[in-house]
Amino acid sequence: MAQAVFFDKVGETEKLDVRPGQTVKALLRAHGIPANCVITRVNKKIVAEEFATIAPEDYVEIQQIRHYDLKVCRRPERRVFGGVNPIYAKEVLVDEAGRTTNYAEQFDSEGFVRYVETAFVEGVTNSGMFQAEDKIAVGLSGGRDSVSFLKLMERTADRLPKFKMTAVTVSGLPDWDEPETFAAARHASELQGINWIVVPGEKIQSTFRLKKSYALTMNEVVAGDNNALTMVISHHVLRRMIEIEAEERGIGKIVLGLNSDDLVATLVTWFTSGFRLGPLPIRPIGKFNYVFPLYRVTKKELTLYLELLAPELNQQGPPGRFTSGPGERSMCYAVADHLYDLWPGIDYYLFDAFKTMQTYMKPPVEASCGVCGGTYLLIENVENPHEKCDVCTFLESGGYSEPAH
Repeated sequence: MAQAVFFDKVGETEKLDVRPGQTVKALLRAHGIPANCVITRVNKKIVAEEFATIAPEDYVEIQQIRHYDLKVCRRPERRVFGGVNPIYAKEVLVDEAGRTTNYAEQFDSEGFVRYVETAFVEGVTNSGMFQAEDKIAVGLSGGRDSVSFLKLMERTADRLPKFKMTAVTVSGLPDWDEPETFAAARHASELQGINWIVVPGEKIQSTFRLKKSYALTMNEVVAGDNNALTMVISHHVLRRMIEIEAEERGIGKIVLGLNSDDLVATLVTWFTSGFRLGPLPIRPIGKFNYVFPLYRVTKKELTLYLELLAPELNQQGPPGRFTSGPGERSMCYAVADHLYDLWPGIDYYLFDAFKTMQTYMKPPVEASCGVCGGTYLLIENVENPHEKCDVCTFLESGGYSEPAH
C-alpha cells in the first residue's frame, strides 16, 4: 500500500493521504504543499514532482527545504464568529505582533446583505470618491458588476452624498448586445430612474476612423494572429466611448465596476509586467477621474448579493469571442483567486500598500491620441507610439482604420 510522509521545517512529521495513480504534484496540491519548497523522494530516489506517478507499493518522502512554517496557510489559527444557517463566511487574516490569525464571520442572508452594503458604503465614504452635487457617468455593461453598483446605490443612497448619475452602455459587438445583459442594463437603469445612453456601433466606427463597422473589424481581429489583443482593444474602446459621452455632458467623473479581485488581478499584472498603473480606487487620467466604488467587494460577494436581492438582474450569457482575454489575463486572475484563499483579506493589505507606493513613484507622463482623442500613459522602458495610443496604432498598422493625417 502506497505511503507518503511530509517532513516540515519546524520539526514535525505528517502522514499524507495518498492514492496510487496520483502524480506527486497532485498529492502536494491536495495537501496545500507548494512543489517549489520541497524535495521529493520515491523509494529513496529524488523525482520530478510534475511527472512522477505513485505506484501501489511506493514510499514517498517529502522534505521541506525552506525554513518557514507552512501551517500558517495549510492549517491557520482560526477564530470563527458563528451564525445561524450561514450562506457566506468572510475571512480576513490579521497579523497581530507577528502572530497570524484567520478571523471568520458567518453570515445568514440578511447579515450578508448588510455586510456587503456596509463594505460598499465605507469604501466609498472613506476614500472620498463621491462628493455632493457630483455629475457621474457609470459604465453600464449589464454584467453583474455594473448592475450590482446600481443596486447598491439604490439601497444605500441615504448613506451617501447626493449626486447625479448617467448610465452609458456601449453597443456594437454581439457580446455587448447579448439580450440578457442588455436587458439587465435597461432594467437596472429604469429601477434607478437615471438617464440611460446607448452608444451605437456607428459612433465607434467614426471615432476610431474604422474602414468597416466595429463588429466586422473585430471579427477580423479575432480571426487573425493578433487575437490576443481583442480584450485590450474592446476595453479601450469602451473607456473612450464612455469618456466622449461624459465630456459632451460636462461630466468629469467615471465609474467603472471593477471589484476587488479585478483590481488584485490588475496588481498581479502590474507586478509581472512593470507597466505603469495609476492609483486606486481613484485614478485621474486626462480630464477625468476614474473611480472604482466596488473595490472592497469581491465578485463572489457581488454575485451572491444580486442572487439574494435581484436574481432577475443576475443573468449573464456565456463568454463570447470578444470578451475572452488572453492566457496571461487568465493566469493573473487565477493567481489572484489563489491569493485570496491563501491570505484572506489580502486586498486590504495590497490596496493600502499600493497607496503608499504611489507617494514615491515617479509621476506618470500622459499623452493624447491624435486619432481617438483618448489620454494614455507613456510607459517606461518600452517604445511608445508618437501621439497615438497603442490601439489606434494597431488598427492603423493592420489596415483596419484610415491613416491619421
